[in-house]
Formats: sequence, C-alpha cells, structure tokens
Amino acid sequence: MITPIQSSASWTDTLKARKSHLTALMKVVDINTGKTSKVQALTVNLIKNEMCLIESQLKGRK
Repeated sequence: MITPIQSSASWTDTLKARKSHLTALMKVVDINTGKTSKVQALTVNLIKNEMCLIESQLKGRK
C-alpha cells in the first residue's frame, strides 16, 4: 500500500506563502508606471484573482 507523503507545513501556511509570493510578484509587475501591455494587464488581473481565491480559502479555514 502506498501512503501519501506527509508535509510538515499545514495547508494554511501554504496558502499564506502563496499569498506572500503573489504580493511580491505584484510589486515586480507594477502597472502604475508608464504604458501597460495587454499581457501585463492580464497578468495583474490573474494575480489579483488568485489572491482573492486564497483570501476566501483562508477565511473558510477559520
């Protein structure tokens, strides 16, 4: 029988780490300066949507 590998980090810690990583990416992709491309705008929207999803998952775990 194969048993799944147990991770030392909890799911909440994983979500918090993902949120922190996405926040750092938002600083890199900063669209406030100059002209923005379609790819840049789509990337920012995707990151914001992912952060909202993570927030809702974290609220559900409380």
